[in-house]
Amino acid sequence: MEGMFDNDVYEDGDEFRERLFMEEQARLEADEEVLMDDVPPNDSEAMTASCPLCNASLAGITPMQATEHVNACLDGQPIPLPPRQPSVTNSANNSRLSSPMVDAPEVGKRFSKAAVPRPGQDNPISLGNTTAKPTSAFGKLMSGHAEDAAWATAAATENASRGKPAYQRTCPFYKIMPGFFICVDAFRYGAVKGCNAYFLSHFHSDHYVGLSASWSHGPIYCSEVTASLIRNQLRTDAKWVKPIPFDEKIEVPGTEGVFITMIPANHCPGSSLFLFEKSTGKGSNTRTQRILHCGDFRACPAQVSHPLLKPDLVDSVSGKIKQQKIDICYLDTTYLNPRYSFPPQDDVIKACADFCYSLSGDPAAADEAFDSLRREKGSTTVSQFFSKEEKDSEGDIIKTESSTTTTSDPKNRLLVICGTYSIGKERICKAIAKALGSKIYAIPSKIKICQQLGDPELSALMTSNPIEAQVHMQMLMELRAETLQEYLDGYKPHFTRIVGFRPSGWSFRGGGGGTSGAKNVTANVSPSTVPTTQILHGAGWKTRFSSADFMAQRGSTREAMCFGVPYSEHSSFRELTLFVMSLRIEKVVPTVNVGSEPSRKRMKAWIDRWLAERRKGGIVRLLEGEDMTDQDGALRVNDEDSKGGSGAAAVQLWDGKDGKGGGAWW
Repeated sequence: MEGMFDNDVYEDGDEFRERLFMEEQARLEADEEVLMDDVPPNDSEAMTASCPLCNASLAGITPMQATEHVNACLDGQPIPLPPRQPSVTNSANNSRLSSPMVDAPEVGKRFSKAAVPRPGQDNPISLGNTTAKPTSAFGKLMSGHAEDAAWATAAATENASRGKPAYQRTCPFYKIMPGFFICVDAFRYGAVKGCNAYFLSHFHSDHYVGLSASWSHGPIYCSEVTASLIRNQLRTDAKWVKPIPFDEKIEVPGTEGVFITMIPANHCPGSSLFLFEKSTGKGSNTRTQRILHCGDFRACPAQVSHPLLKPDLVDSVSGKIKQQKIDICYLDTTYLNPRYSFPPQDDVIKACADFCYSLSGDPAAADEAFDSLRREKGSTTVSQFFSKEEKDSEGDIIKTESSTTTTSDPKNRLLVICGTYSIGKERICKAIAKALGSKIYAIPSKIKICQQLGDPELSALMTSNPIEAQVHMQMLMELRAETLQEYLDGYKPHFTRIVGFRPSGWSFRGGGGGTSGAKNVTANVSPSTVPTTQILHGAGWKTRFSSADFMAQRGSTREAMCFGVPYSEHSSFRELTLFVMSLRIEKVVPTVNVGSEPSRKRMKAWIDRWLAERRKGGIVRLLEGEDMTDQDGALRVNDEDSKGGSGAAAVQLWDGKDGKGGGAWW
């Protein structure tokens, strides 16, 4: 998730921003088509801009018409494109003279100007001073003032440049890696002076906006999946696209010795963390500068235990422990807000799959479930409709013979709609499809995208026949109870009921119970009033999710039920806490929700607290096995544990007291 939008202002969060960036990308591609019409025809598909949703050609239409078409697709009600205006060289007969479309020469100037490198914003961050302590309180104060001023300038500049072409935009400092000649997710600013390598963390429009067929400003480094999508969806010339493998250290040309290692981001297919490393000095004075850029990510144990990120290394020869530091971490702060300690993905996936399986297997269960769902959230009445089913070793339902008969009966056939983006949310779709023994329907352009994600299982499940599949992928933006009913009406009598899921972290509305719960915590709570030990160990911050937590959204009926489920591909607040406190990060730079001063101040307060607590109390180390803490975060110790010196009695939780660190369960 990118940029200057404040999630506290926009209720729809990432959905709202996704819409804005897709509209901007559509206008860019429509403008680009004007330029393409002014050059000799080319049979290559790379010369055609298209709608990012339905893949329809945007050639020959105005930017306004392109925006209207993309909006309609986002709303799930695509409209026909207007007829393409013919390109006529004779100005007397040129119909474009009365069109609001910008003339080709003017568009040509835009792209040529975008190719002229423009200086980025002055960077207040220097790798030379990230680890060294300020010489005085005055020096520390002045450094803080410089950063505050840079943030304010970045926000004001971004607001003033909305709607302007790339050559009139200035790349903000937090997209420029200081001293490394590298920009990350900075394609809407044209060529950036001093940048010799452009990195794309993943294929979401708020990160690739500005990247198109006309790109010629420098090499683009990304994962194999992202590279395929850039070439095939955006038609960027393949000579600029440089896919790199995960977990291989590779030198980046033109950066004076910067090496990149790409680490899975656990966000969407192809998403990446970038670890940049550069050695400076000579001989005994050599040190390695290290920058970690998180793009968009969901923090997980595999990341904090990664050999290049984990806080301590054991020397293979001497056996001594060596500290491993990260000078700067550019952090995805989408949910750096204590209101959003939402549950693990696996909880939500399993709950959705189990719920759909139960409704599909018992025609009467849907009516009863609807009646139960109208009650207060957390009622145990919903779970009574889930019988004990055969499950595999991972806990997923194995579809039985009897359920095959039920779900194939059109009189009692359930249709499930999963809200998705261009890519992302595939795991929840797959789990429901496997539980129902069903295919997954999507429009051809979406299937084309899914076939590029490096997931053979997903590719095998996809179909372009909506009647064949009980699971349909649709855009998340406009998925509501009333639109579900309209969708179902279009497919009767093949389906008799419909359930829709809006998977998003914004669906989360409070933590669990316990005296240390996050349920009543607000965005403005002071970090000093919430003990870090509660966030790390308290049950109320380790939220879980099950079928008992479903609550139908307003407008749901017995036939059409819509649910917002807290499935997120971004890190929760607690996961961000664990991530920062489990690594030796010297400085954190937020990359999301940085558009307003109050938002920046709130995030800075939490980040400063985490870093201070880690320096005072030591590194948080992840504990494996069963979580042995109670509702209030204390260890559950029984007599057997205390006698044998094992189990909970042998666990040292992080308490922030002795500087030696301690454990926490993820």
